[in-house]
Amino acid sequence: MTKYLIRPETPHEVCPNLPPKRGLSISISLTILLALIALPASCSALLSEEQVTITITSPHDGAEGWIDVVPPHVAVVGEVDAPSGIQSVRVRSGVGEVSCGNGTEFACSVPVATGENTLTVIAVDTLGNQAEKSLNVTVHIGLPPPPAITVSGRVSDPGGTPIAGASVRFESEFSLDNDPLSVTTTTDDDGHYLIEDAIGYRQNITVRKEGYLPLQRDIIFENLTDELDLELEPQRRTTPGFDLLTGIFALLGASLIALVRRR
Repeated sequence: MTKYLIRPETPHEVCPNLPPKRGLSISISLTILLALIALPASCSALLSEEQVTITITSPHDGAEGWIDVVPPHVAVVGEVDAPSGIQSVRVRSGVGEVSCGNGTEFACSVPVATGENTLTVIAVDTLGNQAEKSLNVTVHIGLPPPPAITVSGRVSDPGGTPIAGASVRFESEFSLDNDPLSVTTTTDDDGHYLIEDAIGYRQNITVRKEGYLPLQRDIIFENLTDELDLELEPQRRTTPGFDLLTGIFALLGASLIALVRRR
């Protein structure tokens, strides 16, 4: 039996200009070195702004507020989550920017302008990654408006019979451009009424219905939703053509006639 000895081609035969083993070691070392150099760069690229998370708990987007202190400020409260740690948190408005420290929780008083404002929270972690989150708020100067209340109830006569078609008017103690703020509705077939968005707790109530004496009451409500039943007194019927003024003249005329006859 014949035996053959097969030898692989040496690197010297493939690349005659390179030493057999040293060239291969240098190539592998350079490849590993380049990979090690490139790896941190690619990993840091993956650490984008998404790694920094901002949560604003107050105010909410689209909030509307009334401020009676000048210059106006809005408190911005929230949290920041950054795995590598937080370097800084800032809040910016169209008026200015304030620093909120470097904690996971922040609360800052930010200067704002009257009208619509965009507030932006900016967080930077210890690796230099940055995240931003914005919301819009509307600011009014002055005291907040009174609450709007809802009142429901029933209008009836003294016997408990419902009065349909009665006019129920709620007038607030507040006015807008010197015009009273009022809400008017009409009772249904069962005498029920519903007043919505009446401004303020104090209301002047007027109820009218033909054939009944008008009712007027001044009431201070305690809740945003209330119930109030109202009662109308029937109007006294008079004989056609014989009202109070006619009766007075008739009595005076009768008295004069009696005096003449006595004479």
